[in-house]
Amino acid sequence: MNDEIVLPALSQDLINKLDKLFPDKCPLLTDTEREVWYKVGQRSVINYLQQTYDDQLEQDIVTKQVQ
Repeated sequence: MNDEIVLPALSQDLINKLDKLFPDKCPLLTDTEREVWYKVGQRSVINYLQQTYDDQLEQDIVTKQVQ
């Protein structure tokens, strides 16, 4: 049984929007430890989606969008 999860074709526009909503930045000194880990989790998803999108580009699953 293959447990690999295959995502649908991703959009760079979606990843860019998520990147703006959840930017990669240092935590605030006022953030609790729980808030820090929560934000790390959000960012981890965006990093995963970007890597998956890059892999899809290499495999010709998606084509690069021209802006």
